[in-house]
Amino acid sequence: MGTYFEWVADLDATEAEAPELGRRVVDALVARGVLLPELSSDAALGGVGHPPGPAWADTVARSVSGEAPWGMQVGVGREVYDGGQGAVAAVTCPGCFVRRSFFGPPEEFGPTCSDEDGLRWFYDAAATWRSDGVADLECRTCGAAAPVTRWTADAAALACLGFTFWGWDELLPEVTEWIAAATGGHRIVRGSGKV
Repeated sequence: MGTYFEWVADLDATEAEAPELGRRVVDALVARGVLLPELSSDAALGGVGHPPGPAWADTVARSVSGEAPWGMQVGVGREVYDGGQGAVAAVTCPGCFVRRSFFGPPEEFGPTCSDEDGLRWFYDAAATWRSDGVADLECRTCGAAAPVTRWTADAAALACLGFTFWGWDELLPEVTEWIAAATGGHRIVRGSGKV
């Protein structure tokens, strides 16, 4: 058992502009009838969120249960958005674009390095970044180091603005487009998970 969710993250929002952009996204989704404007503790897991509006069903590919989901929670500040269970399958170097399931300085990750070790290295760097730090990762292929925020992780994003849709079925691509439009055309990524 568990709670399923869909997440959408803005890769371009800075910490300073995230609150205003989050408000604009909520306003746009309220205007479409996707969300209600008020906040409720029943609309999010472990926090508050916006309950679904009368047009919530227009945002999902199909509703499995036919029942309204919990709602949408706005996340402002540095956060790692993923499947909720360390679901990153691979990462891509921003320098050489090699996709690997593990990476790191050669002296730390030898030929016996497991994927689990590499993913731990990614999540440790992400945790440092999330705590207002700077964390570089070194590619085992090209040897270049780059901030963890520049690496592309399958099924995950490091962002200062994100939206978690609690209990929603798979979101239609239009939802991502609406969010991108409300942010002024920022790069938007999405994923799903379970906690």
